[in-house]
Amino acid sequence: MAIYPRFDGADWRCVEDYAFTEGFSGAQWAWQFLRRNPRYQAEWRAFIATWRALEQDYGRAPNRDFCQWKNDPRAWVPAAECGEGDCRIDQDKVLIECALGARWGFHKFPPDPAVRDAPGEGRLNWREASFGPERLEAGEAVPDGAALATLCFDLALPLKTQVEQAKRRLQLLQRQRVRDGRILAPKAVAHAEEWRRGIRMLDARAAGATLEALRAVWPTRDVAADLDAAERLRDGGYRRITLLP
Repeated sequence: MAIYPRFDGADWRCVEDYAFTEGFSGAQWAWQFLRRNPRYQAEWRAFIATWRALEQDYGRAPNRDFCQWKNDPRAWVPAAECGEGDCRIDQDKVLIECALGARWGFHKFPPDPAVRDAPGEGRLNWREASFGPERLEAGEAVPDGAALATLCFDLALPLKTQVEQAKRRLQLLQRQRVRDGRILAPKAVAHAEEWRRGIRMLDARAAGATLEALRAVWPTRDVAADLDAAERLRDGGYRRITLLP
């Protein structure tokens, strides 16, 4: 059963119900996908239940007894479960609110998935994501795809000039592929239509809609492929979205 059978009260068939996403930044779009993630929804419900129980026992901020709070085993997880060093309150403990946020890629108190625009309201601040170039070993097959490019560097020579030249070549190649329609510009606005369709499809499936029902709304689209792309964004790919201005 869907947690939010009518997410945000919106009808997934009606694009006007999603007009609130107009002008969204990458950070705001990323939240739209994460808040639809069933695992995040479940983890948030478990977290907030524990948080309310701790408030019941030790009071609410700013008047809570934090010394007692942080010594309660319910208030922390082992540091081994959280790779973010700035979360640690001890050598071996991480507060549950910081651990949950770090696990999903953000700072601040974990927002309720029901909050429509947590970044816009200042309730969520994404951690910096890093997606650097991948190293190819000699003889390894070059990945295919319009969004990928391969350059070779001579490690027997100084790298500074090579890196500067590579940057210019990649910028030219990127602009050319955008002009040719092979990729979308690396800006949130260029992806808005695709992402809006994606969250509508996720809402449709969460409400129990079949692929046939999706095809009735998007008869010219490969809805199975579009839904798969939306699920990849929901299940982790949203971190890449945060990089787009």
